[in-house]
Amino acid sequence: MMAASAHSAQTLLVKSALHHWRSAVSAALALLLVLMLACGAAATPSSQRQAPPSGSGALPTLAPQPVPATAASPAVNPGTVTWMVGNWEGARMTNLHVVNPNYGNLLHSFLVSTNEKRDLIPGLASQWEVSADGKTWTFTIREGAKFHDGRPVTAADAVFTWNHAWGPGSLEKSTSSTTQNQGRNFESAQLVDDRRASLTTKKVDASIPYFVGDAVGSVQGIVLPRWPADKIHNDAQILAYEQSPVGAGVMKLYRHVPSEVMQFERFEDFYMPDRRPKFRYLDLRQVPEEATRIAALRAGEADIAPISLSSRAQLESAGGRVVFGPEGTYLYARFREPWITDYPTGKREVRQALAYALDLRIFRDKLFGPEVYVSKGWNNVTPSALGYSPELDPYPFDPVKARQLLAQAGYPEGKGFPLLIVNTWTSRATPLLPESAQIAADMWRRELGIPVEVRLGDEAKFKQDWITEGALRGQILWRDNETRVDAGNIVRGTFGTPTAPGRQTNDPAIFKQAQEAVAILDREKRAQAYNQLYRVLKEDVGEIALGYQNIPWGVGSRVKQWAPMPMAFWVSGLHTIVLK
Repeated sequence: MMAASAHSAQTLLVKSALHHWRSAVSAALALLLVLMLACGAAATPSSQRQAPPSGSGALPTLAPQPVPATAASPAVNPGTVTWMVGNWEGARMTNLHVVNPNYGNLLHSFLVSTNEKRDLIPGLASQWEVSADGKTWTFTIREGAKFHDGRPVTAADAVFTWNHAWGPGSLEKSTSSTTQNQGRNFESAQLVDDRRASLTTKKVDASIPYFVGDAVGSVQGIVLPRWPADKIHNDAQILAYEQSPVGAGVMKLYRHVPSEVMQFERFEDFYMPDRRPKFRYLDLRQVPEEATRIAALRAGEADIAPISLSSRAQLESAGGRVVFGPEGTYLYARFREPWITDYPTGKREVRQALAYALDLRIFRDKLFGPEVYVSKGWNNVTPSALGYSPELDPYPFDPVKARQLLAQAGYPEGKGFPLLIVNTWTSRATPLLPESAQIAADMWRRELGIPVEVRLGDEAKFKQDWITEGALRGQILWRDNETRVDAGNIVRGTFGTPTAPGRQTNDPAIFKQAQEAVAILDREKRAQAYNQLYRVLKEDVGEIALGYQNIPWGVGSRVKQWAPMPMAFWVSGLHTIVLK
């Protein structure tokens, strides 16, 4: 726990760092009071929010416009919710690149949505259907859906978006492994009529409705407002869009200071009225340091932020609380090209030994806390996912067996084992990810007698290296990832595509099994096929499953109610927030 003097200093630091925007909010609220007394206005017109100061580095974005109040409109708090997150990577805005869901799920809307149980429901698409051969999906764009600039969302926009992300020329431009996986299976996009668009894949992918939904942590299912077809991958055109992005999401972005803040306003015309937030503004702030986020929550400078349970007492002593987002992320250790026997990790016995040498109870009891960490599931296959069964849970701690396996592989008591490099990063969703990697390294040194080094680096760089042929060979990537109901895109791209640079196997039998599983249209039969595949993958140990996390969110005293969506580590559940 932070000492009292350190906490006071930290609080002053937060107040100083946030002084310019706090003053702006105070001025706006003062103006609101004057207007309410003068004319009885129900909400502050959005045009009265302070403009970005000259020379602040803010990019020009969509200016907020006044929204007339109507008798039928629900009560909307005119104030601002301040939400802090650890990072948002490169702040890209189209699905050609990696888009952080913390802002991507605010700015954009998805073809398919999900309810509070993560069941599929209509989103931008009012309905969808698949052809008899399972390769062509046709989506009907709902009537009345609009972009933030007032333009209607059309089927032509959907076709443009698919071609932008997955069509010819996209593989050379994309920086997202998820986008590249889909691009390799993309055949064509066709405009059926004004409201219907069809997507055809080379191989059957029954998980498409989930993949283009809002519950997978990626933005593959968004629809962009189209620009000229001859500029579909033009760098200048993409940059122009990203400097003034327009989406169809629940919030519209009107100010962006890179690496600092994104300011949003409630989109009054969002097509799902029950999902519109009950507040007017959202300030999304990038604050990497947990101590700073905690101090801001305690001081009333932030309303919601990710924390670790070690900070719980500090928060609760100031009137805050912790809210858990169930099954938000999973943890796993990936072996780079585990079929290459030039490295120790190319031997299955070594990979199994490393799995048996991990006492996951330490993660639960000493690091994350039992309310956060659960050692169940195999990687992306958490208890709520298709294909889960208890047989997939992580390997038990068995150091004797681990040492026996290591000796069988030719490294008795770790003798002759070269340096094992573990790469990790400061995660946007798992505050103690680097610490968990260090704990694992200590266990491997102690139980197996092998040399291990943990390297902390940049997330985007490690992800790019992972899909770069020859990079990081023989090493481990210690990481987290988003959970999902149907992991068909992982099954196809990571285990079913022999040419994928980031694949986790080189076994033709596994390629075939994965391709067959993801092609099963019947949901229950597909779940059974997934389970059989996952059991084979667990035994092969191309990846070590480490369990999943319930995301701990720190919530300030100003928030009366909030329910985060399950299986989401990002900003979610805005429509459930009620301010005091």
